[in-house]
Amino acid sequence: MRKKCLLIGGGGFIGSNLAKGLLSRNYDVRIFDVKNFNRKNISSIIQNIEIFEGDFFNPVDIKEALKNIDFVYHLVSSTIPSESVLNPTYDIETNVIPSIRLLQTALETGIRKVVFTSSGGTVYGIPSVLPIPESHPSNPISSYGIAKRTIESYINLYNKLWGLDACIFRLSNPYGENQNPQGKQGVIPIFLYKALTSDTINVWGDGEVVRDYIHIDDVTHCLIKSIEIDTPEIVYNLGSGVGTSINEIINTIRKNINKDVKVDYMEGRNFDVPVNILDNSLLKSRFKISGFTDLDKGLNLMFAYLKGVVMR
Repeated sequence: MRKKCLLIGGGGFIGSNLAKGLLSRNYDVRIFDVKNFNRKNISSIIQNIEIFEGDFFNPVDIKEALKNIDFVYHLVSSTIPSESVLNPTYDIETNVIPSIRLLQTALETGIRKVVFTSSGGTVYGIPSVLPIPESHPSNPISSYGIAKRTIESYINLYNKLWGLDACIFRLSNPYGENQNPQGKQGVIPIFLYKALTSDTINVWGDGEVVRDYIHIDDVTHCLIKSIEIDTPEIVYNLGSGVGTSINEIINTIRKNINKDVKVDYMEGRNFDVPVNILDNSLLKSRFKISGFTDLDKGLNLMFAYLKGVVMR
């Protein structure tokens, strides 16, 4: 009998790619997203999935969405790092509390496993060692990171006290197909799109901030595998393990498009961690992964995808 997965926030960047991957591995997929959400990302698979429109903050909707589900992917966040600091209360009310309700409902309805996408870029804060292992102290310096870490703590609580099986991925900076190039988050698609459309790239600080970038295909592979194997450590860093500065990204884009790229350097933000590179050795060992998509290859894939978007 085919297993059924619920993807909360399934219409978004990660969710739409995950849905396609799950279908290719013969899982049934139900996507939970807001009413009248944009279906562009899932247009190619819409006939093969079930759609549930509802409110993540509404426990009645969540309970209904979890009926006859085996595995739950919690992919949704109502805030992004740059905005969460403006209203920490909103972060708690719209991310933490609904997530706790989800865990309780999952426990009550017999869900086999809950998989949560946390933030490897924010939960650790300023690292004392690089690359950052899962055992590194968690001292987030943004409301977004605090909220993610709090949800992690409740997942661990439900696992230890009531045996709810779970897996937490601390994602680095995912990029790839279906990522909004005109959104507020995602350096690679935003910068590439602006370069292709001859717009100015805005950079916070001097461009020497270092991040760990991972292609969406590698992310979805691990998300799917997490429901097919035991994950006793619960928390896994999901990143490439390679650090790249903003300026290096811009220089690579310049080479790819072979034209001048306009850049405006602005004053840095105090909630931006200067360097974040994740230690993925535990993930590689547990998930039996030999390597991830090279950044140059990933950028070329993203470049080809966005050229199609721009030329439509």
